[in-house]
Amino acid sequence: MEKFLKVFLPILAGSLLLLTACEDDNGFDPFGDPVEKFLGNWQCEENSTIYGDGYNFQVIITRNPDNSSEILIANFYHQGFDEKARALVVGNNLTIPRQGICDDTIEIQGSGSYKNGEVNMTYTANDGADVDEVTARLYRP
Repeated sequence: MEKFLKVFLPILAGSLLLLTACEDDNGFDPFGDPVEKFLGNWQCEENSTIYGDGYNFQVIITRNPDNSSEILIANFYHQGFDEKARALVVGNNLTIPRQGICDDTIEIQGSGSYKNGEVNMTYTANDGADVDEVTARLYRP
């Protein structure tokens, strides 16, 4: 029994140490709230097939009160702070489901991910006449 404890206890202690360091460098914590890292004020740098590169503006991300796994991105596609796009968060990834903004005059959809303190997204915005393909980088001001 004593020999078993000498072998088993160090293995158990090492395993517990590994479990306490669960959050990786990209902010993923399997036991934490995946939405939390997305919340707050962000600077957005957009590149668009219609409007060009380097378009900069602020967005504010809040938790969707109707769904704790979703975020609301205010000023999405630089359409004003009253316009909010929904995005589902799973781990470090987000999915922007097909939805309308600006009284449903612009249809958006896309995806993104959180890595190294930034959010990178790709999405389309369709106003019925043109489809804009957009890449966006969100970073803390």
